[in-house]
This record gives sequence, structure tokens and C-alpha cells, in this order.
Amino acid sequence: MTEKKAPISPQQIQQIQKMAENLAYGSITLIFQNGKLIQIDKNEKIRLQ
Repeated sequence: MTEKKAPISPQQIQQIQKMAENLAYGSITLIFQNGKLIQIDKNEKIRLQ
């Protein structure tokens, strides 16, 4: 029986967490293919006062 890998590695989780900590307004989108994370998109908004 083959061992199934986690869809998101610990390193990827750390990267997502860093992105979230530095994001005031916006979104982070995770793209999966065949059950694996293949892309992380960060969309940041800048609010003008």
C-alpha cells in the first residue's frame, strides 16, 4: 500500500502563514491539482486614506 502525501507541506503552510501575517487587505488563493497544492496567489489591496 502506497503512503499518501499531505496535500500541503509544512513548508507551504509556513509560507502561507507569512503571507497572511503581512497582508492588511486582500486575499490568498490556494490552487490544487490532483490533490496537491501547486500554486499560491496573493492579491493585496492598498487602501488610500
